[in-house]
Amino acid sequence: MNKQGLLRRILDNKKAVIFDFDNIIADSEPYHFEAYSQVFARKGHTLDREEYWLEWTSKGGGAEGEIRRYNLGFDPAEIRREKDPIYSDFCLNGTIRLFPEALEVISIFKRGGYTLAIASGSYEKDIRALLSTNNIEMHFSAVVGKDAIARYKPDPETYLAVSRKLGIPPEECLAIEDADKGIKSAKGAGMNVIVLETPITRELILEGADLKLSGLRELSDFLLDLI
Repeated sequence: MNKQGLLRRILDNKKAVIFDFDNIIADSEPYHFEAYSQVFARKGHTLDREEYWLEWTSKGGGAEGEIRRYNLGFDPAEIRREKDPIYSDFCLNGTIRLFPEALEVISIFKRGGYTLAIASGSYEKDIRALLSTNNIEMHFSAVVGKDAIARYKPDPETYLAVSRKLGIPPEECLAIEDADKGIKSAKGAGMNVIVLETPITRELILEGADLKLSGLRELSDFLLDLI
């Protein structure tokens, strides 16, 4: 079966589409990296950009993983306390842009009658700041960020929390992801997953999704024919 046919089959019984946020809707990962880089630089450690995409963005190792790999002895909670306001400023000052293709995909799903939501490892206030700035917050029936859960991706809790908020069973939800941790989280929650390649993740091995597409543009083109 070709990719468009598989997408049609996946969508057949779905009521909701749940998006990851960073690097799917918002071009925000470079700013997470920049904020963390500033904090680690103050402490004498330099983050490697390519390692960050793999270990932090895709695998979800976070500050704890960086500290462990390099035996740095820093407190990860302190690292995040220093990083969070730097990143929040990026969200509030108009620096971070949304992907135009993501806005197209959101619009197509809305026209098709799907309930939309966000399941993210960022803080809800930062997500909502970007949605509000771009006048699309009204399209999403639920937003779950890291502040609402105890166990982050790849644990399924993030996606299960969105399912509960929407009142829609996991098997009737479709997750759109770009990272290994997100695929595992959504699949663990019992959802079908589409993984999108991005410039950041294109060289990474991403397995376990029900469908892999080359990016938002391919998804948008397929949806225009299906919805």
